[in-house]
Amino acid sequence: CLKKLAVLNKSQYIINRRREFNILNVIHQCKYESDIAFEYTENEEEKNTYAQVSQNYLGTVVGGNRIFVIQPYIKWGVNKKRNTTPQLQLSEAKALVSNLTSWNIVGEKLVPLLTLQRIKLVGSGALETLKHDVEKCSHVTALFISTNSLKFVQIAELQKTFNLPIYDRYSIVIHIFRERAKTPEAKLQVALAELPYVKQKMIDFTNYRIGRINYTEKMKNMLQAREKKLKNALQKLKEHRQRIKQQRLSYGFPTIAIVGYTNAGKTSLIKALTDDDSLQPVDKLFATLDTTVHLGLLPNMLKVLYVDTIGFIQDIPETLIEPFIVTLEDAMSADILVHVFDVSHPDVKAQIQHVQKTIEPMIHENKLIINVANKCDIVEEHVIKNVIPKDTFAISSVKLTGINLLRSRIEEEITNTTSLLKRRIRVKSGSIEASWLYKETTVLNAEPDPKNPQYLIMD
Repeated sequence: CLKKLAVLNKSQYIINRRREFNILNVIHQCKYESDIAFEYTENEEEKNTYAQVSQNYLGTVVGGNRIFVIQPYIKWGVNKKRNTTPQLQLSEAKALVSNLTSWNIVGEKLVPLLTLQRIKLVGSGALETLKHDVEKCSHVTALFISTNSLKFVQIAELQKTFNLPIYDRYSIVIHIFRERAKTPEAKLQVALAELPYVKQKMIDFTNYRIGRINYTEKMKNMLQAREKKLKNALQKLKEHRQRIKQQRLSYGFPTIAIVGYTNAGKTSLIKALTDDDSLQPVDKLFATLDTTVHLGLLPNMLKVLYVDTIGFIQDIPETLIEPFIVTLEDAMSADILVHVFDVSHPDVKAQIQHVQKTIEPMIHENKLIINVANKCDIVEEHVIKNVIPKDTFAISSVKLTGINLLRSRIEEEITNTTSLLKRRIRVKSGSIEASWLYKETTVLNAEPDPKNPQYLIMD
């Protein structure tokens, strides 16, 4: 009998070890799936040609720039932004520039407008004043006009007027993405995100007869071929993510996606929830471009997966974020969304509204969202109450304030809302069966059997 029991225990041990290995393998793929190559093939001529094109129409970050930042804003009317201020918009524009290596801000100006449609944005008098402000600054090498609705004909006119390169939010964000993209997956998505901008700018500059590289039939075919290759690679990425997702589902892992504005502390929150010391959050905009997955344990020892995502930002065209939808949709299908925001940020209300508006089309109306106000340790309590939505958890990812309460809420929602397999089992107290259940399953409750206290009723 003992021999039989030993054999069974050994067999069960082997089965358990195989299962653990398979689970760890899935976690590894979830966490490092970005290392899998989704590359597209280019010959040397295509590669060199596109490098020249992108440098001409996106500009270059190599060597840095001395930037004069111009923040236009609508003074009144239906297009006036009412959930933020021009000063806060300017602060975000400066933060974008500061996130590029060796780029320095040497001047700044708020420019009130009635419309963004004028060919040179402002009238002749205001333009002369603006030129004087730029000339007063020492060695300005480029202008950053912080709007996403700048037309390429406007860029062309302003470049002629100031005799300086002009950057808008699209091009600045693309350059940040390029610096941050380290994995093949991220590089693929960034390459696809920049292509519509480069292509349209080339067409407009060719029509305006100021482009150094014109939109010829040969160039058109080259860009179309590049776009096709990129989209095919993106489709393979989408199919790969679907396979990984199915593997996760087959093991029954509940998933919690962490979403929020860029630099709100999403990675820091995952580190706090998982106690994963390998995670090294960085205080930069768009520090995370890849959607990564991290294993965590809830208080009841249930294994869950936390999904880290790319951050959102205001005033960028949909075409820039579109290639990242493939990875974002995977995250949006999680059992729970945790929307984390930086409660210490002066523009937090506008940031909250932007994230809510962005994710709304990606989720169904009954999706459970837990709001989390991060960095509560550096703001006054009355400030938190004035800005946070109802039923928000105030936490500090760094000091771990409120993390246990948040874990408990996640546990409660996961237990109640997900399709976990739940059973009530009667086993002998202290038996091998009881030990196995404690080790291999999540025991929600265990009470002595009222009819026989030598047995346990386990949920």
